[in-house]
Amino acid sequence: MISSEITTFEQMVLSDLEKMEHKKNRDNLTHQERKALRELMQDDDIVIKPADKGGGIVIMTADYYNNEAMRILGDATTYRHLKKDPSMDFKHIFHDYLDQGHLLGILNNNELKYLKIDHPKIPIFYFLPKIHKNLENPPGRPIISGIGSISSRLSEYLDKQLQPYVTTTETYLKDTIEMINILMDADWKDGDILVTSDVQSLYTIIPHNRGIEAAQFFLEKDNKLLPEQVDFILKGIHLILEHNYFWFLEEFYLQISGTAMGTRFAPSFANLFMAHWENSFLSNWSTNLVFYRRYIDDIFFIWRGGEEALKLFLDFLATNDRGIILTSNWSKTEVIFLDLKIFVENDTIKTKTHFKDVDCNSFIERRSCHLPQWLNAVPKGQFLRMKRNCTNISDFDTQSTKLRSDFADKGYNIHTLEDTRVEVRQMERLDLLKKKKKNPILNPMESIPFIFSYNPLNKAIRRSIKKHWPILQKDPI
Repeated sequence: MISSEITTFEQMVLSDLEKMEHKKNRDNLTHQERKALRELMQDDDIVIKPADKGGGIVIMTADYYNNEAMRILGDATTYRHLKKDPSMDFKHIFHDYLDQGHLLGILNNNELKYLKIDHPKIPIFYFLPKIHKNLENPPGRPIISGIGSISSRLSEYLDKQLQPYVTTTETYLKDTIEMINILMDADWKDGDILVTSDVQSLYTIIPHNRGIEAAQFFLEKDNKLLPEQVDFILKGIHLILEHNYFWFLEEFYLQISGTAMGTRFAPSFANLFMAHWENSFLSNWSTNLVFYRRYIDDIFFIWRGGEEALKLFLDFLATNDRGIILTSNWSKTEVIFLDLKIFVENDTIKTKTHFKDVDCNSFIERRSCHLPQWLNAVPKGQFLRMKRNCTNISDFDTQSTKLRSDFADKGYNIHTLEDTRVEVRQMERLDLLKKKKKNPILNPMESIPFIFSYNPLNKAIRRSIKKHWPILQKDPI
């Protein structure tokens, strides 16, 4: 039974909605801007994509884009051209697999209904230009957009199955904050070397059998999983890897090596592949490896034992039988890892934010139609990031001043920005680096998000709901 308070609240809000002026939406672009945008959208001679790194926008000729795409797809060790659309055949294969999981009791009715996609979309191939590698002729990072594809929900399911094993591996690194916290306790001695290594094209080089072998190794260590559950997960991984097809320029292709960047379970799969390899050598080099962590394909470690011994170690890693190729850099003073510059000062490891040469000011404009409180939180979030990243307050001052200028260029009030910068400057860095504890909510109903699409009347609707909210609060239920 609906209470009188709920009924009254509904009537009051609906009454306000009826009174609101439904004016014709005012275009936020000028006539010339709208015309230019339309012409760009209709121009088949150019392709516009976000940069792989740096937040910039890259405009390429269609000829260059298509030629680079065909160069990538021309790698016969990774891709194979298909003569026809395999969608229907693959759909039956996936559905048979899911039905079998349901018969075995591994999937319940709701899971089967969710994972089965009756009208799947065809995955689309595209690439992001790596302007940080070459500004004039950027190579592409291949991406397969598989949203709504036959394997998309199964990939999501498998990712949830694999994630718990990823986070418990010895070398797992969650994020920059965790990296900073660990480095604060790292043992540094004179002569130690900072080393970073990057795995070249990790997602596409993973041999299917070695990747599945790695997943099996970690799954079988879990005594809580039944053999048929392990088998179901491994078959699902195999199914996605062997049926990773996509479309580009009216043609269909199949990826025959590695996993697609873009599918949900790819990072977990790649993490387990790398962790399985690392398990084979880490214990043998524990004397030299003072510290070793990896964020998917980016590795950082502190080496003790001299440069010649380090070269021997890197040569040893290069002789692996998994196709892993590392690009390594080392220094006794500073290296770049993720978004950090890690450096040694007074025999102490310190950090500050690293900015790439291709970084652009891609912060959201203050005149955006997002809620004001959301927009105002964006600069503070970035100032907090700077505060966490910078060991020295002098580095924070330099970087936060530049950040303030970037936001001012986007229309944010310079005085409000400075007040926020000073507020964050006075905060204790150690407190900001602590893991936040989730506050238990006594009544989940007190924290229900209200999510809806943008509408010019959103502010008025919000005011109406807030105005009449006390009526609901009187509801005894």
